[in-house]
Amino acid sequence: MLAINEVEPTVNFAVTGDLPGLLAVAAVAILIPAFAEELVFRVSLAGRRGRVRAALAIAAFVLWHPVQAWLGLPMAQAVFLEPGFLAITAALGLACTLAWRISGSIWPPVLLHWLVVVGWKGLTAPV
Repeated sequence: MLAINEVEPTVNFAVTGDLPGLLAVAAVAILIPAFAEELVFRVSLAGRRGRVRAALAIAAFVLWHPVQAWLGLPMAQAVFLEPGFLAITAALGLACTLAWRISGSIWPPVLLHWLVVVGWKGLTAPV
């Protein structure tokens, strides 16, 4: 049993030894989640103008991750419920929204989202 001041990590930082698995994730992640989520949360929900609209889209993006875990979707992981992960997700949502609005193209946020997912999968290992 953990003491109150002890926190058990949900991931360890380590370079993956599974290069074929990482390449498979990289190939799939460009479509799901990167392209699909950016199309929904940036293009459809955030739109090109309005801070409130952008904030609501970012909130929906963050909330989508625990919903995936609660629904038991195949891409969901227990870490999707962690407050630290959700804070990073909010930062990614903000960065992708800014990339979308500044560039006017879906591709910069898709690339950013994809790089974060591939980097996360390549540099962390489940505990």
